[in-house]
Formats: sequence, C-alpha cells, structure tokens
Amino acid sequence: MLVDTHCHLTDKKLRKNIEDVVNRASEVGVEKIIAPGTNLGDTREAIRLADEFKSIYALVGVHPEHVKDVFDIEELRKLAESSNKVVGIGEIGLDFFYDKEKATKTSQVDLFKAQLKLALELGLPAMIHCREAEKEIVDVFESMDKLPKGQFHCWSADSEFLEYVLKKGFYVSFCGNVTYKNNEMLKSLLKEVPIDKLLLETDSPYLSPEPLRGKLNEPKNVKITAEFMAKTLGLSFETLINQTTKNSLCLYCLEN
Repeated sequence: MLVDTHCHLTDKKLRKNIEDVVNRASEVGVEKIIAPGTNLGDTREAIRLADEFKSIYALVGVHPEHVKDVFDIEELRKLAESSNKVVGIGEIGLDFFYDKEKATKTSQVDLFKAQLKLALELGLPAMIHCREAEKEIVDVFESMDKLPKGQFHCWSADSEFLEYVLKKGFYVSFCGNVTYKNNEMLKSLLKEVPIDKLLLETDSPYLSPEPLRGKLNEPKNVKITAEFMAKTLGLSFETLINQTTKNSLCLYCLEN
C-alpha cells in the first residue's frame, strides 16, 4: 500500500475528474490520499471529498499565501472537529518567496503560531510549508514551549535546517522534483533522512516526476517517485513503501 500524504485534490484540475483520479491511484496501489486545506473554502471541500471517498483524508488549515483572509481560528477548530476524516492541521507555515521584503512576516508568524497551537490542543499533527523562511520557522519553534508532531512537505531547504527539523521529531517528504536530473541537492538531502522519518507525497497537481515533468500530476504518480527514491537510497521498493506507509499511518493515525 502506498500513501500520498499531500495532494491538492480540491484543485479544479483534479476535482473535475475526482473519481477517475482516485481510481487511477488505487490501480497502482495508492490506497490513502491526504488532501490539505489552503483556506476555509478549500478546507471545507477537502472535508467533503474525504467524507465521500473512503481513501481520502482531509487536513484543516490556512496556507501562508492566504494570510490576508479574514477568519476566526475557532472556524478552523469547528471544521477540524466536524469529521473523523480530518487527520491534521495544514497546510500551514511560512512563505517569503514572493514577499522578499517580508512585509507580511508578523501576520504570517501569528497565523502559523495560532495553527500550531490548534494542532497541539486537538492532538493533531501539522503539515508544514516552508519556503525561504527557515530562520523564521526556527524562531517560531524556539518561542514555543511545545510543538505538535508533524511533517515538512516538499522539502527544499538545506542540510542544516533538515538536521534541525529531524531533531525536533518531524517527518519529511519530497515531491516529484527529487527525480529531476539537475536536482542533485535534493537527492543528497534525501539520503540524510532516516527511513523512519520519510514520507511520500505528490503535491499534485504540481511537480510531476520524470518522465512526466511538465504534465498534470496526480496521486498515482507517487509510485514513480517512490521507485526513484528506493533506487537512490539503495533499498528495495517493498522496503521503502512498507516503511513510508508505516510512518504515514503512525503520524496521521490512519486505519491500516
């Protein structure tokens, strides 16, 4: 069994043919798919899909790119408690890729902290997005007395930050871009992650693995990335998927 721990099934490119997407994933052994929320509307749709499809699970969260949205954290709490198919808080985090001057830093940090605290209060793991915000993530973590369990998705930071988040107990996942021929940095970082802290994801509909680069990505392609990762790590495919599935079930308390 394969688990895609991060797939934007609510994106219109996937949602319009959601049943076919889920079926194609099932055909290659992807039996569980986790759909993160990026804002309140997106979160509601992720929960609706999770309640409709046995293989889909939802996360509740507001992405840092939606930091200017007006909402009450209690709205997220109610959504998180509205379905037993909600298995985490996410996609949350910090992102200064477009905001080079960090004009939104204060509001992003406040939003991130509030959602981390919500994860702690509800006993749920956090799905964390970090883009050009490593120092600020560290500052947030060091300012908190306790952190939830969680996952850093679509890893792109350096080795030093990877060592830090692993020491904090977080899981790490890589997307299809780890398969790209010119991405030796990600391949080397992949080798630094203990297999008991490694997860699989697609970040669909983005970042399709080779040889599908540039095409629409979907959960079934997590198998391609998994095969590449197993080869890179010198592991059998069975060993890799057995351990990453075990990790996913453990972190998100999914049914076996």
